[in-house]
Amino acid sequence: LLTSPYKAWKSSRTLPFCAVMAAVASSSASAVPAGASVSVMKAALRRQVRSRLKALDDHDISRQSEAVCERLVRHPWFAECRSIGIFLSMPKAELRTEPILRRAFVEGKRVFCPRVMGAGWMELFEVPSAEEAAELPLSKWKIPEPPEHFPRADPLELDLLLVPAVALDLARRRCGQGMGFYDRYIQRARQRPQHAERALRTVGVGLAEQREEEVPCESHDELLDAVIFPDKAAFSPDEECASTQE
Repeated sequence: LLTSPYKAWKSSRTLPFCAVMAAVASSSASAVPAGASVSVMKAALRRQVRSRLKALDDHDISRQSEAVCERLVRHPWFAECRSIGIFLSMPKAELRTEPILRRAFVEGKRVFCPRVMGAGWMELFEVPSAEEAAELPLSKWKIPEPPEHFPRADPLELDLLLVPAVALDLARRRCGQGMGFYDRYIQRARQRPQHAERALRTVGVGLAEQREEEVPCESHDELLDAVIFPDKAAFSPDEECASTQE
């Protein structure tokens, strides 16, 4: 079965990820397509996490979203940032970013939200208020998107970027929807001069049901600077405030 490599890895508490990867690489071509072992694991992981998310009711999602917001806004990164990229949530089965959005506007930050421009390509555009964000037109995925005539963010000047995910782990690895929008944008935003005044900080936010012990990743997957869940958070060890917070 195509999902068997991920299930074997997930259920094992003794074999490290690299050992399972070696087993996958040596398996028959009919079971796992050549060169697709990690992508097969990611596909299986996405199905499992989406199934868990569909079981959540609106109250639980709202409660967890508020808890994530409180953890984020108490952190110095949020206080220090002048510009922040905030994704606008899908209508169901996803952390709601509206509390973070409203807090950012209250604190006078410039808020930028994503718009899909083409295959694997997105840009962030400035949204003037939480009320206007709530009235934005919906994309084909039923996600609000700012129009192209709104001011476009320069990726090199963004201070903080909230990153959605299907799954995250406390090592700051992320599994997204598989289209590469955020990995490509983060790569662009990190191309700053060595002594730039401000570095981009990327923060993955998710519900408890999205936390995994270990998320499979590939060379093109960007490691995040932090991940925040309702009950736990982890930050890059080279940051002054780094720690895994209970």
